[in-house]
Amino acid sequence: MPVDRRRLLTGGALLAIAATAAPDASAAPKRKVAADLKDTAVYVPGYFPDSAYANGKPLAKNRRFNRAVRGQPLYKMLTRVGFDGSVRQTLLPVAAHDVEVAPDRSIGVLCSMDGEQHTAFDPRTLELAAIGPALSEGWRGGGHAVYLDGGRTVILSERAPYQSYQGDAARHYGRLTIRDPKTLRIAETYSTHGIDPHDIRLTEDGKYIVAANYGSTVSAETGQYTIPRNVVQASITVIEVASGKLVDKRITGRSDTELRHLAAGRLDRIFAIQARYGNDRADSRQLSGEDVAYETDITTDPGYNYMAAATLKYDAARNRLTRMGDAAAMKHMRHGLSIRYDERHDEAIATYPTTHHVMVFDGATGAVSNVLDTRTLGLRYPAGVTFLPDGKHYCVTGHWENLFVFERGTHRLVRDLCLYPVFFGHSHITAA
Repeated sequence: MPVDRRRLLTGGALLAIAATAAPDASAAPKRKVAADLKDTAVYVPGYFPDSAYANGKPLAKNRRFNRAVRGQPLYKMLTRVGFDGSVRQTLLPVAAHDVEVAPDRSIGVLCSMDGEQHTAFDPRTLELAAIGPALSEGWRGGGHAVYLDGGRTVILSERAPYQSYQGDAARHYGRLTIRDPKTLRIAETYSTHGIDPHDIRLTEDGKYIVAANYGSTVSAETGQYTIPRNVVQASITVIEVASGKLVDKRITGRSDTELRHLAAGRLDRIFAIQARYGNDRADSRQLSGEDVAYETDITTDPGYNYMAAATLKYDAARNRLTRMGDAAAMKHMRHGLSIRYDERHDEAIATYPTTHHVMVFDGATGAVSNVLDTRTLGLRYPAGVTFLPDGKHYCVTGHWENLFVFERGTHRLVRDLCLYPVFFGHSHITAA
């Protein structure tokens, strides 16, 4: 029987499975909070669970945390921080990067980054709900997901098997896998029309998925990525949800700069973060003017040094790509990470953990409208950013610890809402 794409993508052909895990009694409220936030939680992946201990034991040996990962060779941490002050944590069998929760809060997904499987979980208890393998042998998770129709469908980015570039970009194109959110079974796939897709976003009207494609390929000699990267075709692609048709593609043309993350509102409101690596010598040059002692960047590995790379605004309606901010602002654009578009105030908010900065861009012009050095507030290495469901606030999390809350539009710190858990390293977050 042929697949009815339009029915599939509105969730009509997907099986709804009720969550069965019971709430954990440890989630009892610990502090008073406004009614519109009392049931809200922020979800944070944890990259380095082997640095975490509980009850005098490593997490991997603690039965409170390891039920889902026994016998699994790979696992990461997931933390749920409630605004009532509760903290719940577990280990899940996935090379975690992004985390998303369905709008109806019925299910969540912890997205694999270059790993072989994704995981679904119960958003309240964090119990493992399903394991979903990557597309096929050699394929890898692209790290991000979006939900459609209130959570009845989930779409994940997937990367093609590692191979060196031999002149045909299409051989490296990734795909979007359209899945049942409760079982993670694949129902359909579409090409992203880009190399090594990563972040994906749904436009406000729900008609298009916008994908950020790294564009990098591995060395023919070593089978590894190089520094600087060998970027064949970094690109933004726009794909029609109902058909999988490529609507628009914009190639940046930079041979050493990847296109990693993005935010999207309308097709004329696409904001994209670039990333560029340099060797130790290049890093020494760019930091030669820093005469106050500074530490090694804890968000990256030795030898992988983030260089300045402009954050972009793309107007797909006019095929116009522009660099946002001036030369002074661009110095802070090292390791651009999370970016969100605030349609209410027509602003994009982005984090740059390497320089401890959050930057705000005007949606219409791309001009920098606000710059926050989060060190002055007590937050270092700002990584994740997400809007809270109350419609009034957004939060920014430090790579290793702490969750700070800001007022949308004014970007005023709301100290009374801030929380101070340890996450053990992460990139992205979501709130539900």
